[in-house]
Amino acid sequence: METENVAENETPESVVVETRFGDIEFVWDKGIYMPVGLLGFPEHHVFGLANIPNTSLDQFKLYQSLTDANLSFIVAPYNMESGIYAEKDLLNAQKSLAIDSADMAILMVVTIRSAPGGQGITMSTNLRAPILVDTARQVAWQHILPNEKYSVQHDL
Repeated sequence: METENVAENETPESVVVETRFGDIEFVWDKGIYMPVGLLGFPEHHVFGLANIPNTSLDQFKLYQSLTDANLSFIVAPYNMESGIYAEKDLLNAQKSLAIDSADMAILMVVTIRSAPGGQGITMSTNLRAPILVDTARQVAWQHILPNEKYSVQHDL
């Protein structure tokens, strides 16, 4: 019995992460588990998704590692009605990851760079490698779509 209590106390109810946008609280039970991590970050498995506390960035979310405060990504939720992804490609991804279509959310990692000449910024996303989230199970994978028509640097 004592071991069970210790194990229960080791998992926090929530975690406050000092992000580049200020302190944000993430509920641990709402975390998204990535069994194989993100490309280039295979050792990071638990992420939180939060609104960015800046009204000019409402269309984006923060995808924050809950085990490393220094690791976060700006993501853009995919609008299923936009038609960027072919339905066949999404269905194949759903099948391969066993995600029910009603439970699938797609997040696109956003890259922000200084514009040429230092005048402002440019933003792009890698359409070829979106994060597919099974919202029912709170599990996600960064899935490489085999269709070469999807750009790895799609301007936003």
